[in-house]
Amino acid sequence: MKSKFIKSVLVASSLVMVLAGCGQGASSSTTSQQNNKQGNPVEIEFWYGNSGVIGETTKDLVEQFNQSQDEVKVNAVFQESTNNIGKKLLTAIVGNAVPDVVQLNARFWPAFAYNKALLPLDPYIQNDPEFNYSDFVDSFVDNTLIEGKTYTIPFNRSTPILYYNKDIVKEIGLDLEHPVTTWDEMMAAAKKATVVKDGKTERFGYASLLPPLYYYSLMWSNGGDILSPDQKDVVIDQAPAIQGLEMYRKMIYDDKIMMQPLGGNRDGDQEMINFQNGKVAFLLASTGDLNQIQNNVKFKLGVDFVPKFKEYAVPSTSGGNLAIVAKAPKEKQDAAWKFIKFLTDKQQTIYFAQHTGYMPIRKSAIEAPEMVKFYEENPFFKTTVDQLPYGRGIPVVPDFEKIETEIQNALGKTYAENVPAQESMKEAADKIRELLKK
Repeated sequence: MKSKFIKSVLVASSLVMVLAGCGQGASSSTTSQQNNKQGNPVEIEFWYGNSGVIGETTKDLVEQFNQSQDEVKVNAVFQESTNNIGKKLLTAIVGNAVPDVVQLNARFWPAFAYNKALLPLDPYIQNDPEFNYSDFVDSFVDNTLIEGKTYTIPFNRSTPILYYNKDIVKEIGLDLEHPVTTWDEMMAAAKKATVVKDGKTERFGYASLLPPLYYYSLMWSNGGDILSPDQKDVVIDQAPAIQGLEMYRKMIYDDKIMMQPLGGNRDGDQEMINFQNGKVAFLLASTGDLNQIQNNVKFKLGVDFVPKFKEYAVPSTSGGNLAIVAKAPKEKQDAAWKFIKFLTDKQQTIYFAQHTGYMPIRKSAIEAPEMVKFYEENPFFKTTVDQLPYGRGIPVVPDFEKIETEIQNALGKTYAENVPAQESMKEAADKIRELLKK
């Protein structure tokens, strides 16, 4: 697997061949050197992929960095989504017109790292006494390494979490602070909360956002997984992994208590809109959605851990990491490291967490007096951190983007076409096994 090359849909040659055949851009390097000699700041390009409140907060931090010093100027370029960054970066590498620092999600960065498109960051980490990588939350750091080398730094990280309408919870007679703990309790609560009139569902008891990461919580909680421990075989079609999906299928089609996941984007998921409008009682969504949901609901909001089968489990790799592009000139790589240091410093971590709902990536930020006070005033944010010890990472393998696409297709067939979980996941597993053989 590790020898596989990413192939562009536009260019038949492999990414590794492109990287091997193209050195650093001479004109960019020369311009950087000239700017430095003239006392001008080194300009770097930063690609980010979040919109809405998260995007605005990211731009605020870029502006704060630019105003805090005069050695580096960051030009932030919005790329529509973190998934889109992965696709555009490949094209940029092929075209030899790369950005310098990028926000990449867990689906994409391993493929670029395996193919030497990202710069190993260990020399910076080891030689920078101000950085203190041991201060980062352990479960976040796990998803930055390949064969002992660090290729990315955690930035905006989140986990799924359960949102609920306290007015409805009170109506159906459940505890207002912890209405459900297990998935059996969730199903029972969803049945009570669902409202049907004249054969039409006016209020669903439960909904979940569409991406696979929300399903991983159910799978891991039940003892299932995506790949075997040695990452050489697929286990997502085994009983522990499919029980949660089959439960969802029955909730959607048999009991009709779960809204069919429809998807959208972070600011326009129909499931989230329906929840905010009181048409869904319980919603599985991201901690990164907390600010948006709080600002848009007109009822009493509740937040709690994702329900469990056997044990609590949530993916801690949702969101994005920061990476430096290997083809960027050395001077721009050094400038990019200064920018990454700033974005992930304790104070910026606190600022980003308080303004977005994403979790603090540094332990010192979680324990900081201003964050402790913030949690006292905003207990929902504290719930997201309390759930963090149950975080797990997705496999760090070159083709995970393709693997997850097959998982997404399987989920879609069950959600949209009422295909039994065993059937949809077996089809996905067979295709993933073929990917692993290549």
